[in-house]
Amino acid sequence: MKIQLVGRIVDAEPRILSRIAGKRINLDGRGRDYMILDSGFTGSVAIPEEWANRLELRYAGIQTFELANGQIVEFPTYLGDVRLGQAAGLFEIIVTGEALLGMEFLERLKARAAIDCKTRKVLITGELPAHLPQP
Repeated sequence: MKIQLVGRIVDAEPRILSRIAGKRINLDGRGRDYMILDSGFTGSVAIPEEWANRLELRYAGIQTFELANGQIVEFPTYLGDVRLGQAAGLFEIIVTGEALLGMEFLERLKARAAIDCKTRKVLITGELPAHLPQP
């Protein structure tokens, strides 16, 4: 299923509007919250603890990440539902202080991200693969 996520650049950050509804993250262009598209984050999805408390997350194990400064860190990972327009899938989520969409998220969707600094628009296009675990 084809997906398209639209966002805006705010305070020099490419942001996708999001919201928590029905125990899942919704990336549907509505809501008061947002997730930052972070090309320096190698993982899939990162969320703040306050979001994690509202979701139905399932523990998936420990994963190693390399930070931008080269430091290696480990985080517990969870599986959680993410709705992308009319489609939904299970994604690996880590709980941090920020709401981020990382490179693994884009890779799994075979997505293309376009950021237009002049118009301040962000566009992510991709496809939810049939083999992606469904919620």
